[in-house]
Amino acid sequence: MMKQYISTVLATLYFSQVGIAQFTGTFTDLRDGQTYKTISFKEALTGKTVTWMAQNLNYKVEGSYAYDDNENNRKELGLLYTWEAAKKACPSGWHLPTDSEWSLLVSQFGGTDQAGETLKSVKGWNEDGNGTNSSGFNALPAGIRRKGSYEVLGTLGFFWTSSPAGAEGKAWGWNFHYGGPPSSNKQNLKKAFRFDADVAGGVSVRCVGDIR
Repeated sequence: MMKQYISTVLATLYFSQVGIAQFTGTFTDLRDGQTYKTISFKEALTGKTVTWMAQNLNYKVEGSYAYDDNENNRKELGLLYTWEAAKKACPSGWHLPTDSEWSLLVSQFGGTDQAGETLKSVKGWNEDGNGTNSSGFNALPAGIRRKGSYEVLGTLGFFWTSSPAGAEGKAWGWNFHYGGPPSSNKQNLKKAFRFDADVAGGVSVRCVGDIR
């Protein structure tokens, strides 16, 4: 069944600066023919090999939006999804990660105090707030959609989990920060933040492969 939707090719084995063996690869979503980069690695805490998208999801569904409603932004940034849309958007064989899966990803690449540096892309973040991308995850500062307006492009990158938060109308997400003024806040550029977000807001999606 998975082959009807996804074509996966592993390409390169490399070792990151955090000492984790990782495979880079690609998969093609046959729903629309788009090909995405991926990373695969063995989780230190579980011993399971997992595969994550290394690009933001860009599959159009109801409740998904291009930043500034400009379709030209989709190629690099992917789409921003409401929570309900995000739960339906991943291809067969993949799913929107749970809060626990995101937590394991962050733990794998330095924990909440360091994972922002290792998971963030090497360009695109304001005021030289770029990461090293030693993980290969390539987290982008794709901004958000809130109440019909688009904000914080280049400043913040937000990602949904599939896990509802305690408050009604809220779900858990994770985000990364460019650092920002004043200089004392520059420590934020290395951090990963867990937050509860309004499910009607639009943020980025990374899918994770089903473990079989």
